[in-house]
Amino acid sequence: MLAKQSALLRIYQNSFIGKSGIEIGGPSQAFSRRGVFPVYPMVGNLDNCNFGANTVWEGTLQQGKTFVFDSAKPAGQQYLAETTALGELPSGAYDFVLSSHMLEHTANPILALLEWKRLLVDGGTLVLLLPDRRHTFDHRRPVTTLSHLMADFKAGVGEDDLTHLPEILALHDLGRDPDAGDMDSFKARSLRNVENRCLHHHVFDTRLASELVEYIGLDVHGVEEIVPHHILLLAQNSRQPVKI
Repeated sequence: MLAKQSALLRIYQNSFIGKSGIEIGGPSQAFSRRGVFPVYPMVGNLDNCNFGANTVWEGTLQQGKTFVFDSAKPAGQQYLAETTALGELPSGAYDFVLSSHMLEHTANPILALLEWKRLLVDGGTLVLLLPDRRHTFDHRRPVTTLSHLMADFKAGVGEDDLTHLPEILALHDLGRDPDAGDMDSFKARSLRNVENRCLHHHVFDTRLASELVEYIGLDVHGVEEIVPHHILLLAQNSRQPVKI
């Protein structure tokens, strides 16, 4: 059964057909042929960046031409680097950037998004999928504010940050997160977050997603809520100055 697909893809498919992009995290079912935003079959080539050589979601990774995202497409370049520090990748290298359910795992989203913006050509496209808190284990947590994300950026918060752990332990709904185990297991895993990156540092809704992306200087062209638990945002790189 096909997932409900984004209406935005029909409008902006020319931003992906035959074009060159990079995905942060993944590969992601959401971008596959049966996903909510099935761009994998359209693209010309697609590279990838993950934070380490072994992740909970992808298993073991190897840098090089090893990123397999579609059986009908050639493998892309796999990079192993922090999403907030992509200095080995040149500016303006890609027509689009994809990210599915990854930004919430980043302690400093503004720093990450500024790096992704740097990778885009003028007019390049960002596709951002985030969890809709109302339908996930975060439903008891308050939505993060843009001012909080700005403060994290200005403070230079790193990926070892555990500022939100008390809130997470108090409000995380383990009943909606069976892979986390019991509270003792969840807490032990969370304390090792710099190794596994499982925590959702921040909680998003459509308003925060739009405010955040506009704040770093991209033009938001559409935001959708897609069942069962997705917020999908599409934006394009502009020449407007960043507000930082």
